[in-house]
Amino acid sequence: MDRDAAADAKDQETGSLVPGSRVHPDPSVLAKRVDDEIVLVHLETNRIYELNRTAAFLWDALAAGSTQAELEQRLALEFDVDPEQLAREIDELLGQFMSERLIRTE
Repeated sequence: MDRDAAADAKDQETGSLVPGSRVHPDPSVLAKRVDDEIVLVHLETNRIYELNRTAAFLWDALAAGSTQAELEQRLALEFDVDPEQLAREIDELLGQFMSERLIRTE
């Protein structure tokens, strides 16, 4: 494995995103909308997650295969929040999704 591939593999394991990479839901995750929320079921781990309205909006945007910058733009249009705070919160949420293997990057 070359150095860049090794670094990308490490990023996948630690939950960090490579700037500009596209983020998608993991194919092993089923999503079901319930009112304003989304329930996720990871078929490999049998873990269940409940996403609130804001996280559900982000999850819907992930289905299109968005970059983190595109996610920030979409959420900024939907929610009245400071752009720096929004970027931090999206970064944190994507990191949690990565650590739980709910999303993949390309």
